[in-house]
Amino acid sequence: MTEKGRNGAIDVLRVLAGLMVIGIHTSGEYVLEGVNDGANFLAGLCWEAVVQPAVPLFVIISGAFVLGRYEAWGIFYRKRMPRLLGILLFWLPFYWLWMWVKGNDIGSYLAGFWQGRSFVHLWYVVMLLGLYAFVPLLNEVIRRCEVDGENTARKRLWALSVSFLLVGILSNTYDYVLGYNRFFPLLWVDYIGYFLIGYTLRRYPPVRTLPILCLYLLSSVALYAASRYAFGRGEGLYLYRNLSPLIVLSAVSFFAFFVSLRRCNPKIERIGQMQGDILGIYLVHIAVLNVVTKVLVLTTPVLMQHAWLNIPVRVALVFLISWGVVRLMKRLPVARSLV
Repeated sequence: MTEKGRNGAIDVLRVLAGLMVIGIHTSGEYVLEGVNDGANFLAGLCWEAVVQPAVPLFVIISGAFVLGRYEAWGIFYRKRMPRLLGILLFWLPFYWLWMWVKGNDIGSYLAGFWQGRSFVHLWYVVMLLGLYAFVPLLNEVIRRCEVDGENTARKRLWALSVSFLLVGILSNTYDYVLGYNRFFPLLWVDYIGYFLIGYTLRRYPPVRTLPILCLYLLSSVALYAASRYAFGRGEGLYLYRNLSPLIVLSAVSFFAFFVSLRRCNPKIERIGQMQGDILGIYLVHIAVLNVVTKVLVLTTPVLMQHAWLNIPVRVALVFLISWGVVRLMKRLPVARSLV
């Protein structure tokens, strides 16, 4: 544990999740190019199988640290909601302008506003706002679950978390099968299970580490095999949805593994010192990725044709440049609250 009771392993995981989300947006293009692309397609599938749990991990980690604080409603909202709203009000127009500069049809882009198609990666912030709005209520539910002793509390919280995860999986599957685009501001409801499981695992961490790691590795291998089979038959995008069963299993087991560690090697824990910049990196990385990709296409086109090498190179470049942008913005009083 680090100072003030922080779990250094979870801080490291937050940084890894930041790398993983960049990996999604980097390797995904090779998957979408299809099976005819051969080695590049397989490279994309391998990367996607590892990095797809990134956004669920962000939600799980948020639940681990936000739930259970039992703050008054007003105090909680004043501490967190204004910043998220400010982030959304700045970055959303920024990315609309960015898309327009890139030559996208902004009219058709904005037409999908209420289904979330106009938010780029900022849909996560909207979803987080919805979850945060109900944190005081969820904390009251948690408090009542924990009034009758630790064993009873553990059973109740696990039952509650798993129930909401199952509801999210069923809802996600229903939307996919019917091609339904729900009213976007209600998307957060599907993520309550992730939010609760984060608190439950942090409050009652697993004792055994190796079986949990094996479960994560098996779920990643299964995701690779299933997606290769499905994409070969013209399907597969369902497997990469944040609430598909294999993604749920992968994200929960990966978080459980890091919680079970309780602490990492001190040298590895230093990576976790970057955790305070990860939200900012998430916000800026799409623009940085676009620029890095354009530069590499113009200067090293051969590299872009070899996904096994290109993906890790771009992920590393985008992460480091985005981190530099965030550190620079934090030095500017006017921009500090935007990252």
